[in-house]
Amino acid sequence: MNAQRRAKMRVTNMVPDAEYAMQQSQQALSVAMQQVSTGLKINQPSDGPAAAANMVTSLAASANVDQYTSNVSSILSQMETADSAISAVVTSLNTAITLGTSGANGTVTTANKQAIAAQVQGVLTSVISLANTIYQGVYVFGGTESTTPPFVAASTTFTSKQGSAAAPLATATALTAGSVTTISDATTGDTFAFKATAGDTVATLATAVNNAVAAGTLSTGTSATINAAGQLAIGTNSSVAGIVVSSNDAVLGSMIAAPGTGVPNAYAYVGNSSVNSVQVGDSLDVAANLPGSQLFTSGPNLIGSLNGLITVLQTGTTLQIGAATTAVSTGLNYVAQQRIPLDNTISQLNDQESYLGQETVTLTTQQTSLVGANMAEAATNLSQAELTNSAVLASAAKVLPQTLLNYLPPA
Repeated sequence: MNAQRRAKMRVTNMVPDAEYAMQQSQQALSVAMQQVSTGLKINQPSDGPAAAANMVTSLAASANVDQYTSNVSSILSQMETADSAISAVVTSLNTAITLGTSGANGTVTTANKQAIAAQVQGVLTSVISLANTIYQGVYVFGGTESTTPPFVAASTTFTSKQGSAAAPLATATALTAGSVTTISDATTGDTFAFKATAGDTVATLATAVNNAVAAGTLSTGTSATINAAGQLAIGTNSSVAGIVVSSNDAVLGSMIAAPGTGVPNAYAYVGNSSVNSVQVGDSLDVAANLPGSQLFTSGPNLIGSLNGLITVLQTGTTLQIGAATTAVSTGLNYVAQQRIPLDNTISQLNDQESYLGQETVTLTTQQTSLVGANMAEAATNLSQAELTNSAVLASAAKVLPQTLLNYLPPA
């Protein structure tokens, strides 16, 4: 009876040990196979909690770097397109200056001056085309109004625009704080923008328009008044002026065009002066666009100076032609100055692109170090795990099939 009890105890002890050994062996084999098949030594957080936590942080950093890289690529291409267009504008302006200098020669005949004026008209047309440069469907010089051409011929603008509202307007009608009403004047080549603040009324806007006229931003005679229908009418009493008006103030309503007289060789800017900022690094933002008003109509008013040169070549004196040519030269210098920040930004973006590329390599290396398996070592571990598992299974096969009946004497 004691022999039977001891045999039973031995079987009872050996079976759990064999089962445990098999579980451990199978788990080790499974881990080794998974590392070889995935190339990773950590496939779930429990495989290495600290490394897994660091991996999450590293992957988040990689996601940011990928987004910054995408932003840089998109902005850089757009800015390089803008820079190329400005370079072509510079070439066109040099041509205009050469033509103007030739026209200022006192020996040039009237017929020759007319021919030169036609050539300068071609230069102006080329500059306008460049000012309306498109990159992937976006007008690069339109500010944030990038879906429509920023510069339009005065023949497509109007001497007046009217705003409709649900109820008749009055001079005391309050405007919406933060709203913007913009007037682009083809004759002056300038753009006037009025941003309403709390307490501003239609009368405030009318006063601002009058002040813009006094400053020369808008043509003489331009005004903002309430007409008999109770609408805001912004226009000019001049027969040779073309303006474009837009407003996002719901109080004023949509602006309705009233046909006017076109201005030959004159253009109005219908974009805006807004500049988008795009993040290309954890603490680095860059301007994503250059408004055309800043480049072509501000300062010496490049488009206006070309228009002025055309006019004096057709009807002016030699002295006037010389002065107009100097104005174009001033415009050329202004454009060159405006180009410097753009070129600096392009250089900055190129440097950032290189940095982000290196950062991608660094993070990838870090992630491989955190969770990547040494494939030679993993293969060795797999081979060893297979041998161990085979040995455990062979050993278990001798134990598990046995039962207590094998140790009891026959009846």
